[in-house]
Amino acid sequence: MAKRAAIYFSIVFIAIILGMYAGYNLLPDNELSLQSRNQSDSIAQNMDATIIPAQHSDVSERSRRISDERRNAIVKAAEKVSPAVVSLSVTQERVLRRPRSILDEFYSDFWGWYNPPRNYIQKYTTLGSGVIFDPEGYILTNAHVVQDAKTIRVIIPRGDEYDGVVIGMDNTMDVAVVKIEGDNLPHAKLGDSDDLIIGEWAIAFGNPFGYLMEDTEPTVTAGVISALHRDIKRDPNQVQIFRDMIQTDAAINPGNSGGPLVNAVGEVIGINTFIFTSSKGSEGIGFAIPINRAKVIAGDIIEHGEVVKAWVGVYVQTVTPMLAQSLDLSIQKGVIVTAVDDDSPASEAGLRRGDVISKANDELILNDTDWEEFETLSRPGESINISFIRDGKEQSVSLTPKKTQSLLAEAKLDKFGLYVVDITSAVARRLKIRNNDGVVVAGKDPNSVAASWDLQPDDVIRQIGSFNITDSEKYFDLIDRIDKGDRFTLVIERDGLLFYHTVRF
Repeated sequence: MAKRAAIYFSIVFIAIILGMYAGYNLLPDNELSLQSRNQSDSIAQNMDATIIPAQHSDVSERSRRISDERRNAIVKAAEKVSPAVVSLSVTQERVLRRPRSILDEFYSDFWGWYNPPRNYIQKYTTLGSGVIFDPEGYILTNAHVVQDAKTIRVIIPRGDEYDGVVIGMDNTMDVAVVKIEGDNLPHAKLGDSDDLIIGEWAIAFGNPFGYLMEDTEPTVTAGVISALHRDIKRDPNQVQIFRDMIQTDAAINPGNSGGPLVNAVGEVIGINTFIFTSSKGSEGIGFAIPINRAKVIAGDIIEHGEVVKAWVGVYVQTVTPMLAQSLDLSIQKGVIVTAVDDDSPASEAGLRRGDVISKANDELILNDTDWEEFETLSRPGESINISFIRDGKEQSVSLTPKKTQSLLAEAKLDKFGLYVVDITSAVARRLKIRNNDGVVVAGKDPNSVAASWDLQPDDVIRQIGSFNITDSEKYFDLIDRIDKGDRFTLVIERDGLLFYHTVRF
């Protein structure tokens, strides 16, 4: 028993000794572990203080380098021009007429009551684009964008909104100038459209589909100059002459009309005008008016309030192979002079009927459209040189066009408020009228009885009632017989068609 107790005591003692030894060994290890952990944290902190900022610096530098590499010519051009590209919201009006019913005719014809057709005005909004080209607030756009505008709302990319006013336009060239009043207005630089290269960058700006995207920032599309000097075949009823156009494959969509076409250095080289499309969307065939042409028109509008047309005084017809053969002409291209106005620059220079014009200022004149464009872009007071063929011999003359005389300058005002003018030979040629009987409407007094009549400038009044009009003297003789409250019918010729227009004084 004593022996067993001694054994148990020995075991316990040994266990105590081993436990103390183990505890002694473990304590320094834990302290060392904590010290090591603290040292590791210190090293990590030092690394954070030295290595991590270097990594951030590398990332920042790399981002800056990538940003610079991405800022190519298109990006830089967009940054220059975008602030000057505007959205145009144009409110227009059109007069719609309710046709007269059988009952209306009965009351009018049987009872003698006058029941005119009921007209009503329909308002509608069109959308387009433009570019501010002058810090004074002048905007270039297409004439068809602001045609017959009642109000124009102009919004620039920074969100400012202005009321726009049409300063003037040229429907033939499809160019208009709108003005806004504002401070610190951005504006784009106008370039040189005579210095373009096929294949160079072309960047189109505008606001396709108007405000559907709820953003005033312009859309930027890029392509190349696809072709130069494109002549678009003219529709018989088309007013515009699209000659010498710039063709591009930069996407142009509805709403882009009037926006700028820009080169790689951020200069405006054209005004986006129309596209060829079968899907009503962009198919990569867009056309822009050369900016050099727009500059001339805009300069006239700003300085004179209108485009100053040059008057040469000749009327021409395209030379066809059949015409050349029948007249025994030595060339089969050009225009033949069909008439010369008396006391005109052409008459004074010696041009006469039968001369075939082949060049003007060293530009080839291949047809009557070429001549019309040249005459339109000529400046009154600036000499031009015309090469022509007479009796098989090539000759040339220099002449100085004069300013085209307005029909209104020769017009007389009747008691209804209509300005009318006699149909002289010059007026007949200018308006392409074959019959010289009648008078031409040159305008209307906006505060007169005639202001509400459905008459337009260049309408020809051929008859009043059943009486033919030979000239303004006959016209005013008939007008003097009409008393207040009388109803009468005018026979009007417009665009070669005759129609009746019943009015009341």
